[in-house]
Amino acid sequence: MQEFKLDLQNGITLSSNLSESEISKMADINERNLGNGYVWYALSPIEICGEAIIFSLCFFQSKIQVLNISVANPDKYGSSWNDFNEAKEKLRAKDTEKWLFNIGYKVGKFSWGEIWAGYDPKAGSGHAVIRYGLL
Repeated sequence: MQEFKLDLQNGITLSSNLSESEISKMADINERNLGNGYVWYALSPIEICGEAIIFSLCFFQSKIQVLNISVANPDKYGSSWNDFNEAKEKLRAKDTEKWLFNIGYKVGKFSWGEIWAGYDPKAGSGHAVIRYGLL
């Protein structure tokens, strides 16, 4: 399977070559510096292939490590913790996996990294995870 790469149509391409400096200059991002070399960036939802998609990117010492991806549809999954429902989040995970498949990516481990999709009970969310490099 080809390495995960996605053009966001805003000058940013998500890939293993993405630099933290490119992301940190974007408007409408939420930065969370963990103070241990890890920095997370949450992007505002971006419409791709008819779906609003939320991306969270994790950098370690300025190198991209992880992308969290989820389909955003407040009518279907809710818009806050007040709307939380495990069944809805499991559906979000399945819908996110289907969205990835529709753009040419399937879950699995590959020479370049891993794509996972499912429900994470610790986080209380359904999403997909792209990990670059198998550690």
